[in-house]
Amino acid sequence: MFTLILSFAVSAFVVIVFKYLNATRKPPILGIYQQRNKGYWLKFIFMYVLLTVKRLINEGKRLWAVEVGQSSNGTEQVHKYDSNLEQKYIFGDHPKAVDAVYFNGLSKDGSAVVCGLARRPNHYCDAFLYLKCDGEDLLLSPNLPDTHLEQTESEQGEYSVQGIKITNFMPMRTWKLSYTGEMKSKSNPDKHVKVEVSLTWSAAWAPFNYDAHMSPSSMAGDLAREPWSREYFTLLEKLHQTHYEQMGYIGGIAVIDGKEHSLDMPCLRDRSFGPLREWRNFHRYVYHFMFLENGDCMAVGSVSEPTVLSHLTIGYLCKKADQSVLPVDFCDFHLYQHAENEILPKDYGFVFKSGCKSYAVKVKVNDEDTFYIGKDRVAKFYERWCSVEVNGIRGWACVEWHYNNVRNCHKK
Repeated sequence: MFTLILSFAVSAFVVIVFKYLNATRKPPILGIYQQRNKGYWLKFIFMYVLLTVKRLINEGKRLWAVEVGQSSNGTEQVHKYDSNLEQKYIFGDHPKAVDAVYFNGLSKDGSAVVCGLARRPNHYCDAFLYLKCDGEDLLLSPNLPDTHLEQTESEQGEYSVQGIKITNFMPMRTWKLSYTGEMKSKSNPDKHVKVEVSLTWSAAWAPFNYDAHMSPSSMAGDLAREPWSREYFTLLEKLHQTHYEQMGYIGGIAVIDGKEHSLDMPCLRDRSFGPLREWRNFHRYVYHFMFLENGDCMAVGSVSEPTVLSHLTIGYLCKKADQSVLPVDFCDFHLYQHAENEILPKDYGFVFKSGCKSYAVKVKVNDEDTFYIGKDRVAKFYERWCSVEVNGIRGWACVEWHYNNVRNCHKK
């Protein structure tokens, strides 16, 4: 009997090994999004262990720096490493380097502030501002839908261009956002109004650093789908950028044609920098910034940069109850299932997991606008303001949909 069982086990093992060795590779979905293929689980386990160990080492270094007095405790004061991240990025001789700051805030009553400013070499910026106050029409910075702007001599080296000015007041705690100039009405682009904005962004949660805080299981699964080679990892390192985000609140005054409006809303702050940002390399991304009535905030999305990661799940959950910031471990929002043809849905949903809990998200779009990044409009963005419901809790969201626009970049 034992011999029969052993023989059956050996035969089954041989069949499994044979099928594994002769398995045909599944092609990428739509020619872009890689699927699980032979060796996926071995690659997953290897990468999961590597990323987990790396995360433990990084956390250990932070704790050791506090223990030996090389840094503050990270609560009452800002950890030295995090403070250093807030310094301006030096471009050097990298022609496509970037140093970007971004704010995205939205209130329950529909007031909104969305502002991005990316410093680029040779004193150019990709910059824009959206502003909505107290039921007024949505206002756009006059350069929109284009964002490619040239700095004046006095603006060079700063997060400043054509009336938009962003200043770090206290690292990882407070930033200032101001604007002085004209803006145009979305419903009537020929109508321009005089606007003065003075806002202060304040942190409410710890920063989420994508280099250190992403879920090892989610990241390992996304990396394991890709074909590996020495060239692949070299390119992965070459395209790396430092990227961190932080949830907080933004408030202040906006004066529109002499009428004063008070603003106070939850708001995300985003910072990214590195020696190479080439928008042509990105195929698509969708990123949800959600703010709930119970005080929780979350950012959840998917990115496709086919040269290195055809599908990457990104995001985190900020819980008001204990001030924790937890990475997204899983999300079933697959880009190929959502508007690959650029016909965007007005009503959709998805599920993500974070902190051993599942969250069902319903999204309903209320308004949107479109803009471009790059001198030749190589990237197209849909900024969409939405109502959301997460596990039955209502909220509001701004969702950014990005598409590669290289095929259409000659069209103005």
